[in-house]
Amino acid sequence: MDKSTKALTIKSADYNENDKFIWLYSPEMGKITVRARGVKKADAKLKFVQEPFCFAEVELAETGGRFTLKTARQMESFFSLREDIVKFYAGCSVLECLANCEEEGQPNPPVFVMTLRALQALDDGKNPLLVTLWFLLGYLQESGYRLDPDKCTVCSKKVVKRAYLDLQFSGICCEDCRSANSYVLTAPALSLLKLIDGLSADKLGNLKVPDAQIKECLTAVAGYISHCLGRIKNVGELVKL
Repeated sequence: MDKSTKALTIKSADYNENDKFIWLYSPEMGKITVRARGVKKADAKLKFVQEPFCFAEVELAETGGRFTLKTARQMESFFSLREDIVKFYAGCSVLECLANCEEEGQPNPPVFVMTLRALQALDDGKNPLLVTLWFLLGYLQESGYRLDPDKCTVCSKKVVKRAYLDLQFSGICCEDCRSANSYVLTAPALSLLKLIDGLSADKLGNLKVPDAQIKECLTAVAGYISHCLGRIKNVGELVKL
């Protein structure tokens, strides 16, 4: 049975001499693994599908729960992300989150839309660090792990100055309630989390925040996601740039 869907390429891996396995993310099908025959050949018409960030309308043949790529029409390549190393690592952090945290075959349309908005924001030239943080916080919310920057997850008191992103209690804690397994969040970092909380992607360009402040938040949030959902190694490389 054939299926058609719009999908984003997350990653690919070699298979046999000329084939590849491609991990796609679709609003109707979630994360799926697709075999693409012959795409490693120099003259392959569908070789573009194997590239990360490729957004295309694809037609798939399904046999016994396994998918094979039949045809594809590229809608967006987000090529500029390959021309700037900071944009590239930011985009890779977004895709890695999908690759390592999403379950196979579980559709999540809000996450799909949020992913495209994050990649478009990067393509439009918005701060890559800020876009990555915005996406990761949104992904946590959609996954049921939303961070509330306004109150302690344990005692529910308002967190004003120093806060902690606590892995044991799965949330932001005050100094009195935090466990030993927590990341410190300075007052500027906490303020940034409050600014981004619930913000739409098109408003990110209005924020003027020092990169050091964003990197502090990124390190803590990526550590939290790695603990709760799945490891995101590219964020560590991103904050080093």
